[in-house]
Amino acid sequence: MSTLLRPILAEAGELALNYYLRASHTIKADHTPVTEADLSIQSFLIEALSRYFPDDGIVAEEGGMRRPAAAGERCWTVDPIDGTIPFMAGMANWSIAVGLIDHGEAVAGFVYMPATGDCFHTCGGGVFRNERAVSMKPNLQLNTDSILLSHTRPHQYYELKASFPGRIFCLGAASVHLSLVASGGADVVLIGHDKIWDLAPGLALLKANGGELRYLDGTPCGMHALLSGKPAPLPMLGGRPSIIAALQSHLDYFAPEATSPQRKKSKRDAK
Repeated sequence: MSTLLRPILAEAGELALNYYLRASHTIKADHTPVTEADLSIQSFLIEALSRYFPDDGIVAEEGGMRRPAAAGERCWTVDPIDGTIPFMAGMANWSIAVGLIDHGEAVAGFVYMPATGDCFHTCGGGVFRNERAVSMKPNLQLNTDSILLSHTRPHQYYELKASFPGRIFCLGAASVHLSLVASGGADVVLIGHDKIWDLAPGLALLKANGGELRYLDGTPCGMHALLSGKPAPLPMLGGRPSIIAALQSHLDYFAPEATSPQRKKSKRDAK
């Protein structure tokens, strides 16, 4: 499967780079941008997947594209550009992300970053960054060198306590964050209410290297409930189980509906 998908992603990447730094955009109903590149790449990937896997379902980001499986329970997820805002800003940390769900489980993932040439991929038998097999970081606990990858607005929903010993980075694309944790570039990732096309490819990478993706209430993030395209019900943490548990002791989460007085009271009570 990897020998088939990687050339398809490479071709999609060339298409994306033709739009890079020059793509126009519009604003969708959910107030997020969509570019000509998103639409063109999604169309290309759906055509390719339909040609090689005609019986599989497809769930793609743009236009609410949903195609049920003609046979079996396999479904591909497509995010034509994960990190549209970094893409529009001329940054390198965006990806083309394709995942495979089978019976509700993420079983394969491909995260290609055309601006850097990196492709993170797995079909369940190990994780690779291009041709090189990679592993998660061996650390079982947080330390001063630990790296937390966060989504773009953590200040609106979380308080990260001063006791957290590590560093925090945000690259603006969940699939890239998950890929870096799965391949040893970072220790743990904090993800917001993302959707299945953001999560499935990276979750397959995490699982293939012994990692987990869990909601903040401790329950596993399953893909079956997200196949409709709705947002995840809670934020998530991804990484080694011990690192996830360690980070939760440093993190307070405030639900989006919480008012400022409620947040202040919660902070006072935590002291």
